[in-house]
Amino acid sequence: MNIHEDERYGMIRLFETHIHALSLLVEQDSSLFSWRRNRMAVCHRLARHLEQGLHDSFNLQQRNRYFVDLCAPIMEDTHAMIPDIVVHDRDQQEPQRLMAIVCREGYLSEQELLDLHELKTKGNCELTLGMAFLPNKEYILIYRADETTIDYYHFFRTEKHCQLFKRRQVSEVSADRSQLKLDIKSRKRSYPHQ
Repeated sequence: MNIHEDERYGMIRLFETHIHALSLLVEQDSSLFSWRRNRMAVCHRLARHLEQGLHDSFNLQQRNRYFVDLCAPIMEDTHAMIPDIVVHDRDQQEPQRLMAIVCREGYLSEQELLDLHELKTKGNCELTLGMAFLPNKEYILIYRADETTIDYYHFFRTEKHCQLFKRRQVSEVSADRSQLKLDIKSRKRSYPHQ
C-alpha cells in the first residue's frame, strides 16, 4: 500500500485495514470489553491487530519504516490530544503519520471532536479516527475527522460491518459547543445567621 500514489485509494485501504483489525478485536478479544478500566488493554490488542494487517499490505520498505505505537504525542502543544494508537515513521523533522486513533469507553465530547480534527489538520495525520466502545450498544461508534467534516460510522459487532451514520461539518461542532454554554449567573445562597 502506497498512501501517496493514490491518496483516496490509500485512505480507503487504511480504513479497511482498521475495520478488519476491529473485526478481529471483536472476534478474538471480546472478553476485554467486560473488564473495568479496559481502555489500554483494548488499545493494545487493536494496535496489535492493526499492525498485523498493515504488515500484510505493506511492502518490505514500508514494514521497516512505519510503526504502530501506543500513546505517542504527535503535536508540540502540551495541551493537544494524544492519540491512543499512532501509525507513523517516528521521524522528528518530517514525520509521516498514516493513522491516529483515539479510543474512549463512551462518546467523545464536543471538545474531543475538535481535538480530533486538530490531529488531522495540525498533526498532519492521513487518517484520524475516534472510537467509542459503548459497552451497552450493539455497535462501536467510529468518528472520522476530515478537513471540514466529522463522519460518524456504526461498526456492528455481530455482523462486523461498518455503515456511515451521519456527517457533521466541523463548524457545526464549534457552533454546538458554544450553544451548550448557558449564560447562567451563579447566585449566592444566603443562610440565616445562627
